[in-house]
Amino acid sequence: MYKRILVAIDDSATSSAALDEAITLAKAMGGALRIVHVADEAPIRSTVGLEALLDVAQVEEAMRKAGIALLDAAARKAADAGVQADTALLEGEEKIELAHKRVAEWIVEGATAWQADVIVAGTHGRRGFARLFVGNVAEDLVRLATTSLVLVRGQ
Repeated sequence: MYKRILVAIDDSATSSAALDEAITLAKAMGGALRIVHVADEAPIRSTVGLEALLDVAQVEEAMRKAGIALLDAAARKAADAGVQADTALLEGEEKIELAHKRVAEWIVEGATAWQADVIVAGTHGRRGFARLFVGNVAEDLVRLATTSLVLVRGQ
């Protein structure tokens, strides 16, 4: 039985489906729901010379604000369904720390710290070059998660 359900979201349709699944689980199990989003700044920090083209700090702050807005909307969606949820923006205290971690590592660490019984996440089903360049968070979660894992497939 899942009493502590953590769902990881981004701004994709697959993520929305994962949130719906997590809300359903929380209602059915009477469990606590935590919604998390990773402020993934690694692509910005790892691009050499990007500082000359744009204000990296400004972009990071915009990413952070967008993540908070995404979390707020997800919490409202859960509340509208009758489930109270707390939210967490996962980001490093030291910016260099975030650049060295994969998104799945942040999710697993967040789940461990919160003592989640299950992690719910969407899978985009990327293949080929998209998977090579963007990565596959769901696949990394399967490898790294120490809790149960529910993966919700995209359309």
